[in-house]
Formats: sequence, structure tokens, C-alpha cells
Amino acid sequence: MISTGIDLAYIPRFKNKQDLAKKILSLNELAAYEVHPIPEQFLAGRFAAKEAFIKAWNRLPYPALSSIEIYLGTHGKPFIKFQQTAYPLSIAHDGEYATAIVIINTDES
Repeated sequence: MISTGIDLAYIPRFKNKQDLAKKILSLNELAAYEVHPIPEQFLAGRFAAKEAFIKAWNRLPYPALSSIEIYLGTHGKPFIKFQQTAYPLSIAHDGEYATAIVIINTDES
């Protein structure tokens, strides 16, 4: 069975949110956030991606956001790695919004 999750984040809401970043980002993601030219855009995209993953995951207990890690694969295409499994991910930014969608094949996860 296929399960999907989508989320939308308002980028300005993530401006100057270093404390939030420390709570929801993995150590690797936090290092990237700290040098990103538009950190609020980075954080909003990662937040949307992790929330979308939780919606697609649809199992209790929900994982901690910091345990859901986002990597960039070939040609910069993002994917999620959780519990040693990679999951397809798409993140988009437009104006003041970031959105993400995740698809999980629940037969394989």
C-alpha cells in the first residue's frame, strides 16, 4: 500500500528560530542550516518535509523530527533516511512558502 504526506510552511515564521532548528534538525542538517544563505527557507523546507513524512508514516508513536534526516542525492534531489531506509521526497519553495511531499510504500517499510 502507498501512503502519502504533504505539508506547507510559511517561511517568515522560521526566521531567527535557532532554538527550533536545534530541536528538529539532525546534527548534519544543523550544520547546513548554520551556513545556508537563507536559513529560514532551509528550516521551513526541512520542517515541511519532516511533517509530511510523519503524515505518510501514520504510525504511533510518531518519530522525533530530529530522527528523520534529509540528504541530498544525485543532482541535489532530496530524500529522507529513517531507520536505515531511504524514502522519496520532494521539497519546493515559492515566495514565502515551502512545501514537501513524501511517498511511502508501506509494504516495504
